[in-house]
Amino acid sequence: MLSIADIVNAVAFPFSVWRTLHGILPEMCDGRPAYVAGNAAVSFRVQYRGERKMLKCYIRTNENLRAIYGEAFRPQELCVVDIVGRHRWVDCLLMDYVEGRTLDEAICLASTEKERLALADSFDRMACELLAQERAHGDLKPENIIVREDGVMVAIDWDNAYVPALADRRSPEIGTAAYQHPERRAEMYDKHVDDYSIAFISTLLHLMVVDAASAEHYRLHHEPRYMPREFINPHGWHTTPTLAHILEVFARKGMAREYRVAQMLSSATPYLSDLKRVMEFSQLPFAGGESPSLEYGPHGWWGCKSGEEWILPPLYSGGFEPSEGMILLELDGYRHFVSLEDGAVVASFDKDSNVAPLRDGVTRMRMADGSERVITREELINSGKKSIFVR
Repeated sequence: MLSIADIVNAVAFPFSVWRTLHGILPEMCDGRPAYVAGNAAVSFRVQYRGERKMLKCYIRTNENLRAIYGEAFRPQELCVVDIVGRHRWVDCLLMDYVEGRTLDEAICLASTEKERLALADSFDRMACELLAQERAHGDLKPENIIVREDGVMVAIDWDNAYVPALADRRSPEIGTAAYQHPERRAEMYDKHVDDYSIAFISTLLHLMVVDAASAEHYRLHHEPRYMPREFINPHGWHTTPTLAHILEVFARKGMAREYRVAQMLSSATPYLSDLKRVMEFSQLPFAGGESPSLEYGPHGWWGCKSGEEWILPPLYSGGFEPSEGMILLELDGYRHFVSLEDGAVVASFDKDSNVAPLRDGVTRMRMADGSERVITREELINSGKKSIFVR
């Protein structure tokens, strides 16, 4: 079997034999090609015909690569000589090099809530684009996602991808356990193999925005604070304590879409049939509208409509008719005033606070002990999105 050193030597040697890729120039570091090694391939940054590229040389064969990469895949491309002088032709892949840092690195470098929110939103945009395609990545994780300088995320390393041409086959790998449903199997090889990874990473990133401890854990350990097995109860439908904690964090902040995505992590199967619909709500620009009204949507959830268009998605567990430019919506017992001007949460209230909709510029909040507080519309607006009124 060829070693990594054999391949590195072949790429570095100016007189190595290439079948089609003549003129490959590897980028050097201390006189040797700069490379990254995995268990199946070695990757190099190279120059080819005046352009920066990524060259990947495979240690072992993957029969799916032609279907996944098309003409970028070069079978039997490079002749490699091992330590005893035997010659072997290895498969190669030549693709555009994606400039940027991995999402793993970006998470560790993000020091503010704003920076972490930008990462979460960018991932959601990439995820929605991926969910709209016929292919699936097969091993989504922060190390396989590049964050470009403009903030756009790009998934890399598609070696375990599903494409329609590979239907009815078994997956060559089942992804990285830390980002996969524990019941994923090689037989589960179709468009939905990324469902659980997308829901998990989205939840992880949005949790880091509002929970500094989760962000610090990842920065220190380069791994999520929680693992997928902690979200799935093998003995029934009851929510595990770990998932219940995360849902509580999102409900308290009025993060309805994040709450519904996180709920899916308790699924007994890796397939999340409603993921695409719920994720796409994050990409709808808030447009407002005339005569908004509280409306009932799928799964018994509530939202706000203007005519036939949802202006606030049907993801809430309850609510009241809009009044005075705001709507009072409920999520797992927490009530939130949401602005109908920009869709932002204006103020949130604890479960013990029985809050009424705005009437004549005020809302009345009745506490568990029977006491009452009157809050004006101006106080709500000036409270700021992060404020939570408690007993």
